[in-house]
Amino acid sequence: MVGSQAANAATELGTFKSGRVTIRYATAGEGQPLVLLHGWMGDATSWGRGPDGNPKLNPPPGYKLIVPDLRGHGASEKLYDPKAYGPEMAWDVIRLLDHLKVKKAHVVGYSMGSFVAGMMVVQSPSRVQSVVYGGGAPILDVRAEKRFRDAEAFSSAVRAGKGLGSYIQTSWAGAGTKITPEAAERIAASTFAGKDVKAFAAVGDSFPKMEVKASKWRSNSIPSLFIHGELESAYVRERVQEAANLLETSTVVVIPKTNHITTLIAPTFGAKIVEFLDAHPISSRRQCYCGARAMPAWNFRIRRAISTA
Repeated sequence: MVGSQAANAATELGTFKSGRVTIRYATAGEGQPLVLLHGWMGDATSWGRGPDGNPKLNPPPGYKLIVPDLRGHGASEKLYDPKAYGPEMAWDVIRLLDHLKVKKAHVVGYSMGSFVAGMMVVQSPSRVQSVVYGGGAPILDVRAEKRFRDAEAFSSAVRAGKGLGSYIQTSWAGAGTKITPEAAERIAASTFAGKDVKAFAAVGDSFPKMEVKASKWRSNSIPSLFIHGELESAYVRERVQEAANLLETSTVVVIPKTNHITTLIAPTFGAKIVEFLDAHPISSRRQCYCGARAMPAWNFRIRRAISTA
């Protein structure tokens, strides 16, 4: 559990206009700004959910959490043209920092959130103090290979309009799990009930546009932590190692016996992130974390739908 200071922090909700697009965000805590970026098909509640269904955040002592619903997700505006996503998702976060009058922040992205964090590092490196890439890495130099098979399967199922059971089957098969068509349809109906799947599809279709040039990204000197589960897919592990090898300022942490979903609820996940942030404070004055080094993970509430990206 986090300390009582963090547990009692009130979560405040707000909205702002990023260009013409309305973005909802949540904040909680006091101290160094720390941005949390959720995965594909997730939202701010990926990092903590209250009984009313809204975000409820438990910030580590000494940090102010800033947690947006990325465009196309949660209570932020939904758009249906893939061109509306891509780099604009990172600019939304930078504009949110402007809106909150934050000059520089730590950034933690998970899965698709790692794509967004990577774009932020290239687009506006002066705004990023440190960056954590969880369960993924920036999209570096899109190749001819099928990098976005899962997103393509989802978009195809949405366009077909015959239910998302086929997507569930493809997604689970990629993780090494077989499932019957009937069970897949039941899971899809439950997982995507009330969700704007057309917006999710548009986001997935924009993944190739989230590419950053390796030659430009590798020139950044921002302290970087890559953290993923031991049971993460081979594809993600390879992309993480590829990215980490390009940076002299990077560290890789592997959480034993966890996969893409369970990594987020592993106590070591939050503890390692706080330890990393502690080593790279925004101010020159060391912060007192009151035992945060031994702190387990924050109150993550994760559904399986939160990012297979």
